[in-house]
Amino acid sequence: MTAPRVLVIVHDVDDNLNEFAVPLAEAGLFLDTWDAAKDFDSRPALDELAQYSGIISLGAHNGILDEATTEWMPYERKIVEYALESETPFFGLCFGSQLLASVAGASFKPSPVPELGWTDVVMKPEAKQDPVFASISDGLKGFHFHYDSYELPESATLLGETNGIIEAYRVGNAAWATQFHLEVGLNQQLAWLTTYRKYFEKEGIDVAEQMRLSHENFLEYRRQAHETATAFAEQVKAFAAK
Repeated sequence: MTAPRVLVIVHDVDDNLNEFAVPLAEAGLFLDTWDAAKDFDSRPALDELAQYSGIISLGAHNGILDEATTEWMPYERKIVEYALESETPFFGLCFGSQLLASVAGASFKPSPVPELGWTDVVMKPEAKQDPVFASISDGLKGFHFHYDSYELPESATLLGETNGIIEAYRVGNAAWATQFHLEVGLNQQLAWLTTYRKYFEKEGIDVAEQMRLSHENFLEYRRQAHETATAFAEQVKAFAAK
């Protein structure tokens, strides 16, 4: 039997599947990665998207407000539109969550406060019944790196927030998103805290404290990432079996 294929859309070299990769592969999925920003010419044809049983959109240095000047973003928007129309399981992480919200009709705004590093995410009661987010429904500490935010799309169910900032939601029955980087493990957290130290410090964030929190939280965060990725893989396999 051919393994269900998942289109993984990457936008930056230091923002990849990370902790999601292994549980998705262990679930029997084939991960077909496209670097939208660096290799636009290798984009998947829109009329061939039916080969995929799942789609994942990762983080990006660009934001939704850059769409008019970013070649790949309008094209990726069409891919997300396809996912919603066909109910192909979709998972958006950080930028991916913003693009999903935009496609679903949400308006955009700067985040009330830039979210960089660790914050507490309060999950809503609806998350306990959600097939993908049930394992994190008791709440979690999420690792962030974003300046933008958005309103909740009319067709969406809010599943998590931090001080009024949308952190997790579902559109319809087959599209999930987190504003926090659930996929980013300890190695990438430490790399971002080092490489982008000046951005954290500009917001008054203690980088040494964030590194301490990463060491304190990484095992539980990895467990939560693996369980969420595995739950998403089950949605992909169920879709492929139809």
